Formats: sequence, structure tokens, C-alpha cells
Amino acid sequence: MGKVSRDEHGVLEPRLRLGGVMVRGAAYGVGAAVCVVVAAFVFQEHDDRVDLLEATTFLGLLAGTVLLLTGLFFWACSSGEILRWRDFFTTRAPHEVVSIAAPSLVRAGVFLLVPVPVAFGLGELVGTAARDSWLWGA
Repeated sequence: MGKVSRDEHGVLEPRLRLGGVMVRGAAYGVGAAVCVVVAAFVFQEHDDRVDLLEATTFLGLLAGTVLLLTGLFFWACSSGEILRWRDFFTTRAPHEVVSIAAPSLVRAGVFLLVPVPVAFGLGELVGTAARDSWLWGA
């Protein structure tokens, strides 16, 4: 992360960058994808597995898209003045809170979107598996 210091207003420098926020969200999303795979095989019934993977795909895609687009909109509205949650008490006006929410929403959106292809692909594999295979379940 490099050297972190505070400017004259008490805000941590350097400011957050979009790429770094998205990479951290993607790293968290990889962990979530592993959890989805493990959770899918906890269920023994075939229909339960398929339902879990379809719900994860749909809800992850819907919520992740909404959060990511909202976060990117807030990021654009902040015009480069992106703050961390630690800088909450350094804000001077109510509209500056948007610059704190933007990175959180972007990170959460990416976090939710990363497991979507994993859940979709595994759902397709489980759905088309042979009836007696270990992918099918009980």
C-alpha cells in the first residue's frame, strides 16, 4: 500500500484508486466462490443443489450489478475525492459522505459478481450430470 499520511484536513493520503478497490473486492469474491462450491456439495439432494446455485447466480448478478453501478456513479460524482471509512469524521458537508460510500459499494458489487460465473458454471454441470454421478447427488 505504500506510505500513508494525513493531509492538512486529516484525510489519509494517498486516496483510494478504483483499480485497487476492485482488486480487493475480487479477492474477497474468490473466497466467496470457494464457499459457494463447498456449500453446493453440502446439499445431498440434486434439486437443492441446483436451486442453491441458481439462486446464487441470480441474486449475485442482480445485487452485484446494482451495487457496482451505484458505487461507480458515486465515484464519478466524487470527482476524485474518494475517502476511506476512517475519514468519516473529516467530512465537512453532508454531500461528502458519498465519497465514503463509493468505494464500499464498488467493493461489495465486485465481491458479489465474482462468484456468479462459478455458480452458473457449476449449476450447469450439476444440472446436466448423469443420474448416478457424484455431481448429481442423492
